[in-house]
Amino acid sequence: MKRKKFILKTAIFILSLVLAWYLVRNGLLNGLVATILPFKFVSEFIAGMFYTSFLTSPISVAMLIVLAKSNNPFSLALLAGLGSALVDILIVKFFRKEISSDINLVSHELRFAKINNFLLKWKLTFLTPLIGALVIASPLPDELGLMMLGVSKLKYYQIAILTYVLNTAGILLIVVPVSVLT
Repeated sequence: MKRKKFILKTAIFILSLVLAWYLVRNGLLNGLVATILPFKFVSEFIAGMFYTSFLTSPISVAMLIVLAKSNNPFSLALLAGLGSALVDILIVKFFRKEISSDINLVSHELRFAKINNFLLKWKLTFLTPLIGALVIASPLPDELGLMMLGVSKLKYYQIAILTYVLNTAGILLIVVPVSVLT
């Protein structure tokens, strides 16, 4: 059952990559962005909301690239980071209890007990949220990083601020080079 779930998620992610490539290659995304360009801030916010999930992150990156060609990269990153942080905090808010049990299950199945004991023994438990923060800052989907942050004892407003800053930085790393090169 787990193998089927993994295969399905991988297939959906690949389909999302293909769709993003198709939208960019054929100019359909440019047309869509041009249509909603009068609502530039809305499109930037929506691109940020899509930046969070592994299913929609390729489409988000494609949208961010298209938007970066004609918009200020800093305002784009700030608004997209806000959309991304909103979705991140909603995920943590709704799934914090389930996330904790998922981490324990994954940890048990992958036999991370020795690593967990090592982290506890040497008081290095701060590494889990740190690695989670690095995952959120990267263009990788945020789910794994959110799971790591969700287990931490951070308050919701701290997670919101952290994910906003990290997602905004990650988006800046995408849009600034595009803006400079075009």
